[in-house]
Amino acid sequence: MPPLEIEFSPRFRTQARGLPDVRQQELAEAVARLRETFGQPHIHAGLGIRRLFGYVFEFRVGRELRVVFELTKGSASLLLVGTHDDVRRFIKNR
Repeated sequence: MPPLEIEFSPRFRTQARGLPDVRQQELAEAVARLRETFGQPHIHAGLGIRRLFGYVFEFRVGRELRVVFELTKGSASLLLVGTHDDVRRFIKNR
């Protein structure tokens, strides 16, 4: 299976730039893992990927951060990086 193509929304880029350097590194590593392992549940299990609704999913970056992404044909568009509460607000406003 080819690696998943990753796209970054402007909102995601802004939020990611606002993170401390350590968190940015953790985020980059998690995104790389998503890209290489999506579709292979036994490998990407550590990301805690779960469906929120439709083709919108989230995955964990450490204990506090979550990333919301939308899956389209062969690519994932990263929409948001934030806390669990940020994800809940995102879902409510969608």
